[in-house]
Amino acid sequence: MKAKHWGRVAGLFGVVALLSAAFNWLFISGSIASAQVMGRLVLGVAGIAAYFVTNRGERHLGRGAFYGTVSAVSAAVLIGALAAANYFAVKKGKSWDLTKDKIFTLSDQTQGVLKGLKEPVKIQAFFAGSDAEYGELEQRLRQYRAETDKLQVEFIDPFKHPAQVKELNISQTGPRVIVRSGKKEARAKETSEESLTNALIEVTRGSARKIYFAKGHGEHAVGDSTERGLKSFVDSLKSEGYQTDEILLAENKQMPADAQALVVAGPVASLTEGEARLIKEWVDNKGGKLVVLVDPGTVTGLESAFTSWGVVVGKDEVIDPEAQNPEVAIAQQYTEHPITNPRSSPFQLATIFPVARSVSKAPAPPSGWTVIELAKTGARAWGETGSLTSGQVKFDPGQDLKGPVPLAVALTHGSGENESRVVVVGNSLFAANGYYRLSGNKDFALNAVSWTAKEESRISIRPKQRQANHLFLSAEQKHTMTLFAFDLLPFGLLFAGLVVWQTRKSR
Repeated sequence: MKAKHWGRVAGLFGVVALLSAAFNWLFISGSIASAQVMGRLVLGVAGIAAYFVTNRGERHLGRGAFYGTVSAVSAAVLIGALAAANYFAVKKGKSWDLTKDKIFTLSDQTQGVLKGLKEPVKIQAFFAGSDAEYGELEQRLRQYRAETDKLQVEFIDPFKHPAQVKELNISQTGPRVIVRSGKKEARAKETSEESLTNALIEVTRGSARKIYFAKGHGEHAVGDSTERGLKSFVDSLKSEGYQTDEILLAENKQMPADAQALVVAGPVASLTEGEARLIKEWVDNKGGKLVVLVDPGTVTGLESAFTSWGVVVGKDEVIDPEAQNPEVAIAQQYTEHPITNPRSSPFQLATIFPVARSVSKAPAPPSGWTVIELAKTGARAWGETGSLTSGQVKFDPGQDLKGPVPLAVALTHGSGENESRVVVVGNSLFAANGYYRLSGNKDFALNAVSWTAKEESRISIRPKQRQANHLFLSAEQKHTMTLFAFDLLPFGLLFAGLVVWQTRKSR
């Protein structure tokens, strides 16, 4: 009886070993001739042979053998179901991004660019399968292709195609992703989503016009990389396909013909009467596009123009008690507008304005002008009109502006090609290098310029600087983990359960 019992255990082990061999062959090793598969086959056959040898005198299979067979068949059905599920998962390519920061989800900007492709675009990536960046890049480009049928992707092994590497001047340390559309070509400096999307924008943009930045009045400098400079902002505009330049308004009798928009970013000194007149006439009569970032306590020279457009720039400084620093105004409320519409669930980011003044809609805007207050603080903030030197400030009813305090406005006049667009923001530091990448500042600044320049297709939530924790495993470590998790552990548990069941049945 004892030999028969152990024979049955050996038989169960043989069945489990054969199932494990089949699983290992199909999903892990991929070869029936591998040592792991052959070892399991030998053990499986030996176990089943031991069962028949020790139980050869049995006329009937008995309940033990019957239930063992049922268990084996059930296990086979389960494995088949898992294999089918895996097959459909690979074919359908459906995935869910459960990470906190949605690090595997394409940004709104990328999706908009891909869905807006009108001409075929080809991407050549010079990466071998053994390169560290290959897996992530391949996955990202697969996501890109799922959004459009206009995109063709080709991976080229630089070691197998040295002629192409030499012809296209590909280097190990330089850009290795080439994006082409028609006769235009761009190279992604990195394999990140931001670099790839910027390259797509570069090859699909239309005729290049310029975003001009006014200078000569103490404005933030476009080439300044310090905290006060605008280099990060300007670099982002360039990466999205804009050309940028500086302009000394006093040297011009009219705005340049290629001016797509003018940005006046934080002037310290007032514009002259002639400069202010030049801007006002351009906006009023020629469909000019203007972005003005004006700080508290400064006189821009554009005050009369603001009044004629229906904009009230407050003589105050916003105090926000909800911020860690009360002099830093935090925009928490946004009006429905193309600049702020992307603030859906993944873009519920407050815009941070360090040392701001109120900018609001006039009670009765002039005829023909449409003025919209874009962003406001929380209800507890106010526009302080008194002195802040004492260090103690409080809201004075009837004197200070009660919150929510508007911080930016967008206005339009006319229609079609001659439509004038203006954005006025009561702060300039939010777009400077020191604050540009905080929270929603970058998107707000870029969207304001894109809308003003009538480039609504570029208004979006851009790829963030995403961070994720990675676990790097060698091929051997990955194989060992897969073998343990999907083969040894589940089949070991199956065998242990069958042995316990068989032992209890034999008592």
